[in-house]
Amino acid sequence: METYSRRLARKAIEGLARTGLWKESEQALIRSASSYWEDPTANHFATNSHWCRDVGIESTVWNQLGKPHLAILQRHMKAIGKECERERILEWGCGGGANAIHFASSAKEFVGADVSRASLAECKSQLEQRGHANFSLIHIDIAEPEQAVRHLLGTCDVFLCTYVFELLPSPEYGTRVLKLAYELLQPGGCAIIQIKYQTHDRRTQPRRWLYQRNLANMTTYPIDEFWQIASRVGFSPAFVTLLPKDLLVEDERYAYFVLDKRG
Repeated sequence: METYSRRLARKAIEGLARTGLWKESEQALIRSASSYWEDPTANHFATNSHWCRDVGIESTVWNQLGKPHLAILQRHMKAIGKECERERILEWGCGGGANAIHFASSAKEFVGADVSRASLAECKSQLEQRGHANFSLIHIDIAEPEQAVRHLLGTCDVFLCTYVFELLPSPEYGTRVLKLAYELLQPGGCAIIQIKYQTHDRRTQPRRWLYQRNLANMTTYPIDEFWQIASRVGFSPAFVTLLPKDLLVEDERYAYFVLDKRG
């Protein structure tokens, strides 16, 4: 049980964190994130990982989660005249397979990468139940994400990442993933990345403290800033779609970016 003095200390730290006067180091946040995602018994793990389970997301909702994301890809491919099957789609943060079950049919190979081994096992189960065999799964070390996919650099047609960026330890870490996305794509490929965007409300700023408590709001960006970061990385942003309210997951402030890697 938390003592009175500990509770006072925690509230003081939280007050400083909310005003931006205190934040945890990048390494501390990475360690906290690793600890959470490596433990499938952690609070709300199945829901946060988008598992289709009694303890996760209800199946009717879960089956709908990936459809809007596939529609974004299809719309973009049609616009640039590339409606044929992709060679390789890589999803960064595949979770329990909510995107995978829809995207696996759109490529010769689907690669699911995740920081949780339990989620990789769940994603595999969902794909196999639907008869998919054209997939591989990769475990990511949060401290060294680049190492897990070195063998795939320059080989992917699509980099997909939804419901993940807000969970990353920090905006700086997000830039790191964005650079890796660019390196994974071959020329002519595209990235579909969803972020949580900031508004003028201070509560929408990146939290940078107590990862497990604030994990769905750890990393946010102003919309124009993320567009500029993507451009500096080397992408040619094609368009952004805003979703102020996402009724499927009962959350808000989603921005979907489609980013091209020019040939």
